[in-house]
Amino acid sequence: MSSDRICTSTRLGSLLLTGSTTPFKDLPFEARERIFLGWRTSKLAPLRQLSKSLILMFNKTWLSVSPTVLPVIGIPRVPIHGKPEASFEYEFLQIPPGDGPEILETDVVIVGSGCGGGVAAKNLAEAGHRVMVVEKSYHYPSSFFPMSQSNGSNLLYEQLGSIASDDGSITVLAGSTWGGGGTVNWGASLQTQHYVREEWANTGLPLFTSSEFQDSLDRVCERMGVNSNIGHNFGNQVILDGSRKLGFDAKTVPQNSGHRDHYCGYCTYGCHTVTKQGPAASFLTDAAKAGAIFMEGFHAEKVLFETVKGNKVAVGVEGTWTSRDAHLGTSGTGAVKRKVVIKAKKVVISAGSLNSPLILMRSGIKNRHVGANLHLHPGMFRIFLD
Repeated sequence: MSSDRICTSTRLGSLLLTGSTTPFKDLPFEARERIFLGWRTSKLAPLRQLSKSLILMFNKTWLSVSPTVLPVIGIPRVPIHGKPEASFEYEFLQIPPGDGPEILETDVVIVGSGCGGGVAAKNLAEAGHRVMVVEKSYHYPSSFFPMSQSNGSNLLYEQLGSIASDDGSITVLAGSTWGGGGTVNWGASLQTQHYVREEWANTGLPLFTSSEFQDSLDRVCERMGVNSNIGHNFGNQVILDGSRKLGFDAKTVPQNSGHRDHYCGYCTYGCHTVTKQGPAASFLTDAAKAGAIFMEGFHAEKVLFETVKGNKVAVGVEGTWTSRDAHLGTSGTGAVKRKVVIKAKKVVISAGSLNSPLILMRSGIKNRHVGANLHLHPGMFRIFLD
């Protein structure tokens, strides 16, 4: 393409996007700012989408490179609380190379190693069942924590920590590692609120307003040592103090810190002191001691069904297992990849609110509630410098 045609195309593109034939980069700052702000309220949906996408990109870049944002909100350059401690040493199934699918058998297969899967694994294994927990991501011991921003985003989060809704208006930060979101959340441990439990019960699930469910919540909190002995950074303390001065009922959010003092500022990239009692530090360790076995790098593709006495019954899962690479990393270079079929008497899908519906849909389940009624709690996620 000739330079004249390139120039003409550039000017035409500028005209369509900005209303001026002058290339966007050559416009004065004030003009660029006015045009960009105009895209946010444009009648054209693609321009509104472009504006939202650029804002997300700009904010993430700014938070990553700003020399002032972390000192202002009180996040330390390095963790300042507690000495590093060794985490539990997990063993994971390894499968030799081969052409056909590998067939495994167990009593219960649990897809997902997060908060739901971990609790299920502990209880079922301690009840004497053969339990296998499969996780699509990989395990990292506490000696790797806290990770840097770049490593943490790549290795601990779903889609590099940048899952966005179709219109770009919402970004979801979802954990994807051994222990799931419980490895990278900041430890908030709130029991399910009464009005939510009532809403669930009114749909035909009376368990959620029963004393049995309350006892279950209490046992989970007791195992994790949920308490409110939390040291706040400057930003959080300002919010707490300001809310109280304004007359709001503001309280410290309980966290699963095993009744230990807890503050380092880096929960979202892994707890190097093993203070945070997420699944990898609590329920999954209990499951391992009770005989559960584990597989990392297993991407569950679908649930397998058979018809038993006229009923469709789950009898296992099918997926693809990818080992660590030749250097024990996860780049895939030199890794073994095998199709795996896990036959089981019971199947538990606990792959999070984003991935569980996808697995069920790929399995042919048509229930209209699958993937619906998702509620997200708004908040700000933290991005740290390397």
